[in-house]
Amino acid sequence: MSILRHKNQKNNIQDKTTERINKIKKKKKKRANRQILQITYIFVVAFLALIAYIAHFVAVDSKNVVTNAHNRRLQSMAEKVVRGKIISSDGKVLAQTLTENGSEIRDYPYGRMFAHVVGYNDKGKSGLESVCNFDLLKSDANLMTQITSSLKGEKSIGDNVYTTLNTKVQKAAYYALQGQKGAVVAMDPETGKIYAMVSKPDYRPAYVKENWTELNTSKNSLLLNRATQGLYPPGSTFKVVTALEYMREHKNTYKNFKYHCTGYTTVGTLKIHCYGGEAHGTVNLEQAIEKSCNCAFVHMSEEINKGKLASLAGDLMYNSKVPINLLANRSRFVLDKKSGTNEMAHTSIGQGQTLITPLENAMVMSVIANDGVVMQPYLVENVKNIDGGVIKETKASKLSEPLEASECETLKKMLRKVVTKGTGTRAYSSHYNVYGKTGSAEYNSAKDSHAWFIGCAERGGKKIVVSVLVEGGDSGGRVAAPIADKVFHAFLD
Repeated sequence: MSILRHKNQKNNIQDKTTERINKIKKKKKKRANRQILQITYIFVVAFLALIAYIAHFVAVDSKNVVTNAHNRRLQSMAEKVVRGKIISSDGKVLAQTLTENGSEIRDYPYGRMFAHVVGYNDKGKSGLESVCNFDLLKSDANLMTQITSSLKGEKSIGDNVYTTLNTKVQKAAYYALQGQKGAVVAMDPETGKIYAMVSKPDYRPAYVKENWTELNTSKNSLLLNRATQGLYPPGSTFKVVTALEYMREHKNTYKNFKYHCTGYTTVGTLKIHCYGGEAHGTVNLEQAIEKSCNCAFVHMSEEINKGKLASLAGDLMYNSKVPINLLANRSRFVLDKKSGTNEMAHTSIGQGQTLITPLENAMVMSVIANDGVVMQPYLVENVKNIDGGVIKETKASKLSEPLEASECETLKKMLRKVVTKGTGTRAYSSHYNVYGKTGSAEYNSAKDSHAWFIGCAERGGKKIVVSVLVEGGDSGGRVAAPIADKVFHAFLD
């Protein structure tokens, strides 16, 4: 009996031992499976990251690599191809390669006029010379022509880049800004085509190599394209955004807005004056825009949601870089729902920490002119070979639609009053319909101001938006509006 019990106990011990061993094996197997699964996840994530990187490189970075002046492939192409021409939309040559005494030189027939937008091709590259570097060094000429040139020991002729730039509009902007620092951008709000881009002071692109030291040491930042890289407080041009947000938040009552302006107002620790201390009397919303009444807009800001104003500014591309193939700076808008009363007051009239480029301010006006649709701005219409065959072309592309068409119509009517009877009368014309907004943006403790004007002119189905910035110009109405008028006239008359 005891022997049988002993055997049973022995069998139980063996069974428990076997069970324990099986459990240990299962745990090890689970652990091994878990490790295999973790390694699999790591490889999957790494693979997906690699795919994402390749996609990003192909879509974005590859363009920079291809156009980089230090790309050896491009240097090799330059030995076999005569660099193509850069041509305006009206058929004028803006840049070309000539041969003098057996050497190639890059020639710019318009001298300084297109300096920043067309760029230079020595000591590196800038502007369209940089953006279109690959296209200009690629030859899609007839194959037999290329073979014949090769047999003769001659270079093939590179493709030509046809731009959206209009020489008449560029010339008007260039001479209107003459003698002043600043920038002018003119564009088609319905397609995104840029007709003109001027930055002052400028330089001679054909002599960059000889003047390289001066160009890089000058206090005037001669190589800086102020149109895309210059950041300035928007001043009263921002009141367009403030007014729109106020209308959105007070849809049924904004027409009843009233404020009595005495020339200054106090908010928190701030004392804010209207331009020149002018007292505008009792004004409604339309008159506040027309007269650019700072006090009315500061009062208005007390009834605006800070977070919603920040959201609208973001929709209008603040805190974003305008998607254009040129060196461009990102605008800045720091106001949020946590911001204080003083910052809100400053921001509502385009002061404080808000900064914008002339190109982006042109985009803000373009949204209004195009009934709420943002079009991607572009400078290259197409690329053609020496025989005139189109190699590639740019198609108009919509970026977003942040505003309602009805909102834009209301703003247009208000901005029309700015030009017919308000601060922007020097941009008025009886030949076409003009609407816009002036701005005088303080930029230092001495209260010196930059002069702004953003506006649109229309006639017979043609539209042109212009953004003008004059550094230290003081009054947007007196200084910037007449410049815009000359550009409007060049395009529409």
